Amino acid sequence: MKINPIRKLSTSQNNITSAPIQPYSSERYEISREDAAKSLWKAYRRTPEYKSGRIYSINSVHPLVRQAEERGLNDIILDFISQLEKSSSTRQRLINRNENDWIQDWRKMHTILFQRVYRQTGQLRPLGHDVRFGSPGDEDLHKIPRGGAEVYNELFILARNIKDRLAYVDNYQIDEVCRFLAQFHYGFIRVHPFFDGNGRIARVVTDQLSVSLGYIPIIAGFPRSNSQKKSAYHAAITSCIGDYACDSLTNWIKLQLTEKLTEII
Repeated sequence: MKINPIRKLSTSQNNITSAPIQPYSSERYEISREDAAKSLWKAYRRTPEYKSGRIYSINSVHPLVRQAEERGLNDIILDFISQLEKSSSTRQRLINRNENDWIQDWRKMHTILFQRVYRQTGQLRPLGHDVRFGSPGDEDLHKIPRGGAEVYNELFILARNIKDRLAYVDNYQIDEVCRFLAQFHYGFIRVHPFFDGNGRIARVVTDQLSVSLGYIPIIAGFPRSNSQKKSAYHAAITSCIGDYACDSLTNWIKLQLTEKLTEII
């Protein structure tokens, strides 16, 4: 069965347009009045912060922003569930996708995630955006693409890798499954295709691939507020530098999967 049609988004490099400049790894930044979604700004104007004089921007950790992001993430998961209900073979449906199908779906996810936060969504990171990822200097260690055509080309390679490997992953071998998920997960985060939300989208797609292989969702609802789990997760991602096998991230994903299965059983 074909996937639901999605809003047409151009994949031409000439059509990758600018998005709000934001720090990529910081927990706090300002969303300007010009960049904020109209519904978000309308709600913000009724807050004490706005009435006290903060009239030009809203902080990224403001409860209104967090609520809007959580609603967006929930919408992505509901859309994912809807697709599962309409298809008898999720794995085959994903195998049948081409590279642009994958890229369009990731851009669609970004739009859904931030439709209540930003006016502009679903755009790949353009050339000239400085990525701040992890500690200072980590950007070079991770070899994060600079933006524009580099982002699109590396996303295309990542999508092709999924297409080439998904049909051959032995879903009876949990270690093989977790390694496949870990390598995709790190690959998406390393490309950092969007100005924000890369980790959340990577986690949703990792769950999408997990379900297609007969396993349960693992990390889409990962608790960002749990500092201990968050530190372990980031350390596992960092360990992928120079380690194509992503052993630590593979083990981290396997641990999450084991804990989820234990909760169910």
